[in-house]
Amino acid sequence: MIEKESIPFAPQLIESMRSIGYSFETAIADLVDNSISANAKKIDIFLTPGSNPKLIIFDNGCGMDEKELEEALRYGSKNPIDERNDVDLGRFGLGLKSASLSQCRKLVVASKKNEKISCFSWDIDLVYEKKGWVIVEYIKEEINKLPMINLFNNVDSGTYVLLQNFDRISSSTSNLENTITNYMSTTMDHLALVFHRFLEDKVSIYVNNKKIEPVDPFLTNHKATQIMREQSFTIDKSTITLQPYILPFFNKLTPEDIKKVGGKDDLKNNQGFYIYRNKRLIIHGTWFRLARKEELGKLARIQVDIPSSLDYMWGIDIKKSSVNLPDLIKQNLYSAIVGSVIKSKNVHEYRGRKINNNVNYIWDRIEMRDNCYEYKINREMPQLKMLETSLNDKQLKLLSVIIENIENYFPIHSIYLDGAKGDINLDTKEDIDNLFNEIKIQLKFCEEHGLDSQIVLKELLKTEPYCKYEKLKEMFEYEVV
Repeated sequence: MIEKESIPFAPQLIESMRSIGYSFETAIADLVDNSISANAKKIDIFLTPGSNPKLIIFDNGCGMDEKELEEALRYGSKNPIDERNDVDLGRFGLGLKSASLSQCRKLVVASKKNEKISCFSWDIDLVYEKKGWVIVEYIKEEINKLPMINLFNNVDSGTYVLLQNFDRISSSTSNLENTITNYMSTTMDHLALVFHRFLEDKVSIYVNNKKIEPVDPFLTNHKATQIMREQSFTIDKSTITLQPYILPFFNKLTPEDIKKVGGKDDLKNNQGFYIYRNKRLIIHGTWFRLARKEELGKLARIQVDIPSSLDYMWGIDIKKSSVNLPDLIKQNLYSAIVGSVIKSKNVHEYRGRKINNNVNYIWDRIEMRDNCYEYKINREMPQLKMLETSLNDKQLKLLSVIIENIENYFPIHSIYLDGAKGDINLDTKEDIDNLFNEIKIQLKFCEEHGLDSQIVLKELLKTEPYCKYEKLKEMFEYEVV
């Protein structure tokens, strides 16, 4: 056996890395991660408009010396499985390079530490020319010519990131200045949400000297927000914390409040889990298919804090914009959904059937604002919840269509006429043993799909038709499931 080193061809790989999938705002957020990881308390972003725009990100963090900066600019400078501290928002050792060069062809990074400024640059055109992994070190005279480099005059330490030659944006628009300005406006909103917990604490971010105000998606300071009981559980000696919130109803929100929670039109889509890694928002507005996004549940939001030590389990990507829910913790998240979604439904102006916490009805009788009624299948039935966890997106859509067709074509007129004539058999009797076996089958399904069977059993015994039989509860009283 002969071992040979296989070095990737620099021009092709670096061009491929540009296509990881960063948007403009996620790329800038990734660069801000580096500043926060460096304990920066103030981060300035400057966009100089024009036909050849430049973007500068400057922070007053701990800075890097020449050796540290050169290492930081090396691809794969950190091992993703290495243990990180509580303020480190990086993971792969790729963010600085991949995020920057996804938007531009030239990246310049200067950093000040121990009263000395060091500077290196990645230039994709030079990589193509040299056909190698070539970076450029700047001498003092070259550093002094960089735009706004005098920002270092006011700090003892810090880092300066310069992005220029936005080739991909330029090729997609006839007005680069307007387009990149609009991108920056969207980016400000993105940063206000993603880093809101840092902005509420001791970190300030400015864009062209305009301070970004935090956007709290939970309205934690609103007097009508319901802050529910915090929950936590431990996986591999690491703690995951769940904090559910129920937002106030619309008539209690100001226009500014509505903007913070994503706007009135998007409120339904923004319900769900908000996943944070070291206080940095990774993904939001999803139930991970453990629940449906429904009108009556749109006020429910659950803050989930996960430590960086569990990155491998959540499958967080390089862009830090998506995660995969591990089966190992599904059962813990499911219990949080049950309470928060029901609470959300209680907040609405019209509640349909009077809620009985001891019964899960199969059909909901919903009173509309015009004093009419609708009958809808209860989407919160534990049987439907269990089924949804095992379906993919296409199957979930098909299930939704089937349920809606059942609701829309419910034979109300025939039932009314048959009932008036006394022709409907209402004497339905269930066999207790059959019901017992039905529940056992459903609990087995839970175990196979990572759901907490004890929680599901409790919900099943409150659901029609099982809730009608006290003997069923007695039969399961000593069951170990």
